[in-house]
Amino acid sequence: MRQLLPIAEKGIYDNKNLVMTKSISAWKAYNRNVIEEAQQLGNNIEKTKNMVFPSTLPVLMFTTKEDKINEEWKTNITFYQDQLKNQKISKLIPLEGHHYLHWTQFKEMSKQVDDFIESYSNTL
Repeated sequence: MRQLLPIAEKGIYDNKNLVMTKSISAWKAYNRNVIEEAQQLGNNIEKTKNMVFPSTLPVLMFTTKEDKINEEWKTNITFYQDQLKNQKISKLIPLEGHHYLHWTQFKEMSKQVDDFIESYSNTL
């Protein structure tokens, strides 16, 4: 079964938050729109394969520090670096953790978002 509760150190989320998260996740996970989206995943990936961010759009990405290499000889980090190579204003931040970084790295992510916005606003 899919993990419905945040993977975080004890005490980060109180029982009320955990019950609410579990209920919302169960309710949202199995509606017809989510099922349709899952069925179209392959088609949607194919449609977006050659899309790129506009070069003037500031882009901030977070990824895990995973070093698994895929069939194209890329890691998470090298994949995202490739996506950002033509960006004038971009930043990739690898963090320790699992797929749901926002559950365990929310403080660091919040700080990095604030710093990124501030650095971008200084370039205007």
